[in-house]
Amino acid sequence: MKEHLGSILHPSTLEPLFGKYFGPVQIDNSKEYNAGFLSGFKSLDSVLVDILNEKIFLELRIFGTKFKSGASLLLWNRQTGNLQELKILENGNSSFIKQGSFKDGYWSFTKSDKRFNFRLDDTIRQGYTHSAIWEKNLNFQLDALAYTGDKNKSNWFTQISPSGKDWVFQHHSPNLNLEGQLSWNDLSVPLENGILSYTVSKGYSSEGFPLENRIYLQIGAKKKIHLYIEEEILVWTEGEILNLGEPIWTNQGKKKILKDKNSKLEFELEPELEASFLRPKNLKSENFIKTLYTVSGWIKTKTKKEKITNGISILEKKS
Repeated sequence: MKEHLGSILHPSTLEPLFGKYFGPVQIDNSKEYNAGFLSGFKSLDSVLVDILNEKIFLELRIFGTKFKSGASLLLWNRQTGNLQELKILENGNSSFIKQGSFKDGYWSFTKSDKRFNFRLDDTIRQGYTHSAIWEKNLNFQLDALAYTGDKNKSNWFTQISPSGKDWVFQHHSPNLNLEGQLSWNDLSVPLENGILSYTVSKGYSSEGFPLENRIYLQIGAKKKIHLYIEEEILVWTEGEILNLGEPIWTNQGKKKILKDKNSKLEFELEPELEASFLRPKNLKSENFIKTLYTVSGWIKTKTKKEKITNGISILEKKS
C-alpha cells in the first residue's frame, strides 16, 4: 500500500515524521512512503463520522483491513434516551470500497439492504455521507452534506503515531456545519442546526481502527467547542486549536471529573448510556466499551470563563 504524505515525510528516508500537525497537511505527490514487506497484512482504512444536534447523536464507522471489513452505527435519541446500535462485520473486504486519499477519499460498505458511505472532495470543499438500512427493527436513512472549507474552521489536527515498526495516520476535522435529513423509524430530524465531525485513519495496525475520546460542547446559543482527548487535551474553539496539556481525571461514584493543570476547564461527566462493541483485529476481534456522558461545567477560552449550556462526551476503552 502506498499513500501520499508529502511534507510529513522525512525528505531523505521518506519515512513518516511522527508527531502532531495543526492546519492543512500539504500533499506532495512526488513523495511516497512504502511500508515494510509484511506491513500489507496489517493495513487499515477507516473513517469515523459524528453527527450531533439537540435531538440526536449519531456515530458511523466504516472500516476495512486485509482480512475484515464492516460498519457500525450508533443512534442516540438525546430527548427520549433511546439507543440503537448496529454492527456488521465481514470476513474479507469484498464489501468495502476505498478510493482516493485522505483528502479526496471515498469509503463505502454495503451488505444486502444496508449501505454506508462517506466522501470527501477537497476540490469543492465538501464532505458527504449517506446511509440506508431497512430491517424489522430499524428503518434508517441519512443524507448529510458538510462544508469543509470554512475559513473560520480551517485548523485541522493531523497525527502520525508509530504502530510497532509501522505507522498509523489520523486526520481529525473540526466541527463542520451541515445540512440534510436523518430519518430513524418514526423520527425525522433536519440537520441544519447540527454539526458533523470526522476522523480518517490510515496506515498499519493490529487493530481495525483506533479508539477515540472526544467531547462536544455548546456555549450559549451559537458557540460550539470540540475537544479531542488523548495524552493531551486538544480544544477547537473559534477555528483555532489549543493544547491544554495532560488531562486530570478523578471519579466521583459513576461521575467523572476532568480538569487540566492550568485551570482552563473543569467538566463533570454524568454517564447516560453504555454500549459494547467488537473491534476487529487482524485475525480476531476484541471487545471495547463506549460510554456516552452528558457534560456540565465551564471552560476558559482566551481570558473568559464560560459556562457549558449543553455537552456530550464519548469515551472508549478496551473492556
